[in-house]
Amino acid sequence: MFEGVRRWYWLAGAGLVLIVVAVFLLWPEPEEPRARQYHDVSACLLTDQKGLNGSDAAIVWAGMQDASAKTLGQVRYLAISGPQDVANGRTFVGSLVLSRCAVIVAAGALPVETVNAVAREHPSQKFLIVGGSPALGNISAVSGSDDAAVRAAVADGVTPFLKAA
Repeated sequence: MFEGVRRWYWLAGAGLVLIVVAVFLLWPEPEEPRARQYHDVSACLLTDQKGLNGSDAAIVWAGMQDASAKTLGQVRYLAISGPQDVANGRTFVGSLVLSRCAVIVAAGALPVETVNAVAREHPSQKFLIVGGSPALGNISAVSGSDDAAVRAAVADGVTPFLKAA
């Protein structure tokens, strides 16, 4: 009689071991978080010394991020630090040109004035200004009646530049 009970204990133990091994082998692997894979193209925002804290820049930045989410193109920004004049702003535009931005977006009075002043020196570079009037053919302008319209106009203006080539 003890032989029959012992056999059941062994079978139950073996079954339990098989279940544990099966659970271990079949347990799903945890998914590793995936980083967004961006295309090798970027749109760059030029701001005044306030950076993204300026009211103009914050709305424009939101529109650029909307375009980035649609296209997987990269967006970044550069604030003009130091003297807030066109002469100083030229160096910041030059940095963005050298970093091969597909389009340079200017938000705020000083960045727009700076882009209008230096666009002639960079005829192959595309610029997008928010508010203001474009001085040359390589500058486009967007505007809107309210923040939501400006955001949408910027997203629409930047999207074609961020699509993968």
